[in-house]
Amino acid sequence: MTNSSKLIDEDFLAPEKNVRLIDPFASTRRLRERFLSDAGKRYEEFLSDPKQPPHAVVCIRLNNCRELRGRFGFRLLEDLEDQIEARALDKLKAHDFFLKVSDSSLIGILAPEADGRDADQWAKAMLARLTDPAYRLESSLITPTFSIGLCWFDLRVRDVEEALLDAMQVAENLSASDSNQFQIFVPDTAPEKALRGEEDISGKIRRSLRTNRIRMVFQPLLTASGEASRYFQTWPRLISNSGQLIGARYFLTVARRQNLLGPLQLWAIKRSLQYLIKNENNTSHIRLFVNVSPEAFSDSTFTGLTKVFNKFPDVAPRIIAEFEAFHIEYCGSDTRRIIERLRSMGVVLGVSGVSKKHLNSQIFNDLPIKFLRLSSDFSHGLDRDNEGYDEFIDFIKRSHSAQRKIIVPEVSEAKQVINFWQSGVDLIQGEYIDQPSTVIEIEK
Repeated sequence: MTNSSKLIDEDFLAPEKNVRLIDPFASTRRLRERFLSDAGKRYEEFLSDPKQPPHAVVCIRLNNCRELRGRFGFRLLEDLEDQIEARALDKLKAHDFFLKVSDSSLIGILAPEADGRDADQWAKAMLARLTDPAYRLESSLITPTFSIGLCWFDLRVRDVEEALLDAMQVAENLSASDSNQFQIFVPDTAPEKALRGEEDISGKIRRSLRTNRIRMVFQPLLTASGEASRYFQTWPRLISNSGQLIGARYFLTVARRQNLLGPLQLWAIKRSLQYLIKNENNTSHIRLFVNVSPEAFSDSTFTGLTKVFNKFPDVAPRIIAEFEAFHIEYCGSDTRRIIERLRSMGVVLGVSGVSKKHLNSQIFNDLPIKFLRLSSDFSHGLDRDNEGYDEFIDFIKRSHSAQRKIIVPEVSEAKQVINFWQSGVDLIQGEYIDQPSTVIEIEK
């Protein structure tokens, strides 16, 4: 970008500055990671006290960026971006901070104010500032249009990245009209276009559960040792009208918001048990990871599990019920009660979403956890040359001393495999290793 980008980076690094804008095209990856880290900390503060005034996540999108680039070229577009950034900074207040994610979009966090913050008024004022007066590019005056998507921190939005994606999706949907608009995304009342999509997806989930029109896929995990056990991650997949399998990333968020995650997970638990029982003679070494949450368990669920395990006692230790770290942190009492009950039945327990903040945390110490799966964002940033890597190695050693195994997901290249093996992790997973499949190839 231009020289102003350098000044923006210095503003971000200077602790005395309150308003910050990060430009990733002129900055280091460390600055982008710091943006998400700071945003995540603010979201965690909100989770610890949801009654406090919440922050808002916002995306400001230049609607006709591609057309402007085609007309004026990259150099003049950079000049326009600098002018847009200067106007945006002018409307931010203390402790707001923003990140430039592309030529067309800024994303950021709006800090709360003591007397509350009116997102509608803020968006209207920002649109007015961005659009008046016209922008001068050499001898031309232009009046670009903008779309603004907002999303308040909300307990139904699991983390700050999901909130950012929601805000970006709203802004992208609005940009199609090429006019100055804003809209606030609320998880249970999405914008009209997104709401129709959410209703369609939730309806499909309900119909699929009712008619059993779901498939299970299995993805193998690679083990470092020569142990006999073979590990597979399981996921439910919806089936499209054309017969294609629909990936979980397209419907799990909707399932959670519509209180359908528990039924989906219960289906996955039952399907995993059915598979192990049906193939009992061929699956003595197979272990299945199943994603679970407190919503999947009720008294009737435990009654059913008890009957299955009494009849097939060898099945329980082949199921690995994997809770997200989120549930242990923020739904602690319910999750711990369920974990203890599953442990008493012989089910193996695991935790996913382990991040840097958990490396020295005591939160898992008193739980009967056997597997710790790193979050994908955390594992992608692990490198021997990065600060904090020694802390990760110590975490692995402590986990091994506690008879726990470390899983690294979403491995995508050979270098990562070598790096993690040398670090001492126990299992590696990702499409580089193998693709998910609807069948498990039985070894003879």
